[in-house]
Amino acid sequence: MDGSCSAQEVRERKQTKQVFTVVTDSAASIPREMEERYQVSVVPIWIQAGNRTYREREDISTEGFYEMMQGEEIPCTSSPPPGEFIKIYRQLAARFKEILSIHITAKGSATYQTARMAVEFVKEAKVTVYDSGTVSMGTGFLVLEAAKAAMDGLKVEDIIPRLDAIKARMHAFVAIPTLQYLRKSGRVSQGQAILGSVLSVKLVLELKDGILKVVDKVRKYPKALERILDLACAAVGSAPSKVAVMHANCQEEAVKLCQKVKERINVKELVVGEVGASLAVHGGPGMTGIVLYTV
Repeated sequence: MDGSCSAQEVRERKQTKQVFTVVTDSAASIPREMEERYQVSVVPIWIQAGNRTYREREDISTEGFYEMMQGEEIPCTSSPPPGEFIKIYRQLAARFKEILSIHITAKGSATYQTARMAVEFVKEAKVTVYDSGTVSMGTGFLVLEAAKAAMDGLKVEDIIPRLDAIKARMHAFVAIPTLQYLRKSGRVSQGQAILGSVLSVKLVLELKDGILKVVDKVRKYPKALERILDLACAAVGSAPSKVAVMHANCQEEAVKLCQKVKERINVKELVVGEVGASLAVHGGPGMTGIVLYTV
């Protein structure tokens, strides 16, 4: 569910002369229906397992990805090659003078830098690459804000200050049910993972300044979910806020958390969605996060 524009409002926006369009990567975790409604183009992050490479959401299903995670081959991610960006930029340049390309934090992925490299080979349109400084629907909220502005006929230079202001107010908190996948992906050492398993430690993380930081360690996962909700409430207070509850293959738990969010936060817009494989590969199934900012 979400409190975004109605279909009628989107049609009215489309009647305005649109100068630029928006590109992002699949780590933004934007629900497909919203991507289509706001005409957002998405470049898939690459998932690698053994000697095989998959494009997120294109070459492998969500079910297939989680089955893969149970196998011996440890999946990892890589940014799309420059050619993927060049291809989509040139396709869009046939219809738009400008392109705004908004991507996962540059401190956690090479995707932003790869997009910037690709721009050097695209002369057909002006391409601006923007570092969201965040992940998942943190990036997604910025993308949707830019896409709505594009439909309103604004220029890229008009929307950048607005994105900067939203980014400064963006908060993201994540509950991790097991250290197993963080260890496999190299985000924690094997020693830390073993210790965490012995102690049944569940991590509570915050994305701050583009980097995930541990803010708490608890013994039970329900407590970790309570903790991210407490942190989210403290971050926005009573101010009206746009909120996303994102999960990795745990829809039921996410829905329950949404109800608590609505009871404790002044929600103006609520998005419930599943994080993509490019993020779930690090936190594993059961990972749940809250992304929000005041409006």
